[in-house]
Amino acid sequence: MARRHGKFRRWWRSAGMMDRILVCLAVFLLVFTAVMIAIHIRCGTTPDTLIVSVFGVCGGECGVMGWIKSAKERNQERKWREENKQ
Repeated sequence: MARRHGKFRRWWRSAGMMDRILVCLAVFLLVFTAVMIAIHIRCGTTPDTLIVSVFGVCGGECGVMGWIKSAKERNQERKWREENKQ
């Protein structure tokens, strides 16, 4: 188990910011879903507006990160094309 922890630390140090954000977002959504299930079991209902809002914001965040990533890749491809022309 200690090896896995070491591998995760090495990955975390070398990972980019978007990768870190995605890992944190995934962990948050897993915990949020588990808590909402527990609330539903205990109370018989869940706060639907909160659930829709959280998943909407997380989806929007992932969409913005995808847009940023694709823009970076397009700019890199343009730069490489210009270098190849020269």
